[in-house]
Amino acid sequence: MIASLYGQAAPQTPAPTKPVLTGSPNVSTDLKRRAYVKPISVGMTLSVLGQVPMVPKDYGEERSGYLETATTGVGGYRIGWGGNVQVRLPSKFAVVGSVLLHKSAHGSTIDTYVGTDNPNTPLDDRIHTTFEESSIVNYWDYTVMLRRYTKDHFAAGHRAFYGGGVNFRDIRKIRTERETTLGADTVPDTKPIVPTRDMGIGITGAVGAQFTDDFGVKLVPEFRFTRWMQPNFDTKSQLSRKNQFEAVVSITF
Repeated sequence: MIASLYGQAAPQTPAPTKPVLTGSPNVSTDLKRRAYVKPISVGMTLSVLGQVPMVPKDYGEERSGYLETATTGVGGYRIGWGGNVQVRLPSKFAVVGSVLLHKSAHGSTIDTYVGTDNPNTPLDDRIHTTFEESSIVNYWDYTVMLRRYTKDHFAAGHRAFYGGGVNFRDIRKIRTERETTLGADTVPDTKPIVPTRDMGIGITGAVGAQFTDDFGVKLVPEFRFTRWMQPNFDTKSQLSRKNQFEAVVSITF
């Protein structure tokens, strides 16, 4: 009887209960599938050219009864700015397009001599005309490239990339100031100079990296090289640079 009562009073150890799981059953899978390269990203871009778009150049032409000499000097405006958009492709690929505005400044002096100089006179008997002009050119660069990353789009961390594509340089605006001097008369005008072609085409290659912070904002430094196959200016002393080196920094979201 005592044993029976003792058995009833003895505490019973409860069976362990299973923990209740809350939230998504695929939490670890969701974390692994975070995209470090978004399907579509847009951003702002700053560009610094290694050299200004125009080349300083001298030109001369001489034939019977005609002589022309020309020289062109170039100036600043190496910084450009604009925007970019990137579309993710399967595997490690993406397509990126950018629009950048660059400016170029240059000045030219052209002297022409028409006729024949009489060596027996103290003055030059030829008709001498001088053209002094300075221009500021607005370039719009439209670049489309295929980009390949060194990591999968869902792999965590920073990543490098390389790629290549096509660059289109469109001249949208030219501002020119010119003075034409013939003898003692000087005539000013502001008629814009005419480029060889409004749209130039080049081939671009690039290498760079993507750095991502905890909020998903990306810093993308990049180095581009463009070989212009069809330069915008290619006449006498006015010549566009055929090889372009460019440092680009983008902030994308």
